[in-house]
Amino acid sequence: MMRKIWIVLVCMSMLSVLYAVKPVSLQGRLAFANRGVVRIYVYQDRISYQKQEIQHAEVDEDGHFSMQLQLQETTPIEIAYNNTYGSLIVEPGHSYNINITTDSALIGRIDADMLGNYLHIQFVHIDTAELNCKIWRFNKYYNYFLDTFGDALLRGVEETVYDSLLQLLKTRFPDEYIPTNYYSAYIHYRYADLDLLYYSKEKEKVYQQYLSGEYVHYNNIAYMDFFHHFFENHIYGASKYIAVSTLHDDINKKRNYYKLFDDMGADPLLVNEIIREMVIILGLGELYDNDEFNNYNILHLLQQLKACTKFEEHKLMADNMIAACTTLRTGSRAPDFCLRDVYNNEVHLHDFKGKYVYMQLFATYSASSIREMLILKDLYRQYKDSLEVVSVMLDFEYSKLYHFVSEFQEFDWTFLHCNGDFSFIDAYKAYALPLGVLIDSEGKIVSYPAKSPSEGLLMQIFTIFPALGEKNRR
Repeated sequence: MMRKIWIVLVCMSMLSVLYAVKPVSLQGRLAFANRGVVRIYVYQDRISYQKQEIQHAEVDEDGHFSMQLQLQETTPIEIAYNNTYGSLIVEPGHSYNINITTDSALIGRIDADMLGNYLHIQFVHIDTAELNCKIWRFNKYYNYFLDTFGDALLRGVEETVYDSLLQLLKTRFPDEYIPTNYYSAYIHYRYADLDLLYYSKEKEKVYQQYLSGEYVHYNNIAYMDFFHHFFENHIYGASKYIAVSTLHDDINKKRNYYKLFDDMGADPLLVNEIIREMVIILGLGELYDNDEFNNYNILHLLQQLKACTKFEEHKLMADNMIAACTTLRTGSRAPDFCLRDVYNNEVHLHDFKGKYVYMQLFATYSASSIREMLILKDLYRQYKDSLEVVSVMLDFEYSKLYHFVSEFQEFDWTFLHCNGDFSFIDAYKAYALPLGVLIDSEGKIVSYPAKSPSEGLLMQIFTIFPALGEKNRR
């Protein structure tokens, strides 16, 4: 008995060492930057794709930055400067020295990511055995393979031809699957995507090869990409074993997670309980905007799943899916903010409590934003006793707010500046302009995105706030 206890303690000790938090040293230079801030994001999970900022560092006048991250496992990160991003995979206990370049003409725009701008990341000292270098090299050949043979695979060439084509890749990059090795698992599940493409009508075959085991790579990009491709819209339409009537009954009437979980188990592709629970979380998120299903019940089922799941990772997934479904939705609390006006005074959203608010997010390089203000000017003058207008400038230079307000003195409502507050930008998903938000007198969102002044904002206001319309018609 004592020997068994000793073995268990040794195993626990080994696991604690394996998964201990270790520092990651990250330093580099942004050739285009003169001060500013570098931010590091991770995905909290790869089902809901909710991002979280975990670290940031000041950039000096020569573009240099340095920071340390505390991580337990090999982790894909996003490096951000302004609203432009680049990707890197970092391993605990490793040090990284990188150079970052980008299109300097776009780096100052809030919509840079939407315009396709990204950070190019290069190592100062190239090590071909380093994880990122190996993955970058594999992706180069893999993408060429897809560009060259992708159409042929979709058309369904003979299986012997497919095997021969695949061997072209596997000769250079063997599929030697080791579950605990990030690179090995990455390669394995990129090949899984190719098999899914070719054997799209034989998904059971693909499932048995790649998903029937117990090892789930929650943090591996290739595995989770494959998972999404395999199970997209699975519980509603793609699975021939799950009747829509069963879903209606489980979600709209019973709203019992155990019943839903058992019914999903009738699908042979969901026999694995870990996979089944992940698919349920994904599927409930997909159904949230489907008018056939009760939104409140979907959130209730996700709460039930969170409370009863045996897997810690799934608690976070369920919680994040609830947030993804409800954030910036009608009836949800509008994210508060603390921004500064042209006089450097702090202004909070709750300062406007008791008034309806139309918040316009804009930038000086967005000509359409300025045109909308010309229409907004007349609307505000007519209804300013009941409607507060707040324009938030997303240019990265604070001084531009002063010059803008001085030039356009006829715009006499509240103007604020985000001043590089990316918590505000991320909270409102302000990645494309123009963007408007309607908020009620209690600080709850009633329309996101709201209609623009030129496309029916006034009618939308009167429809949503009939009391406001009546008051101003008297």
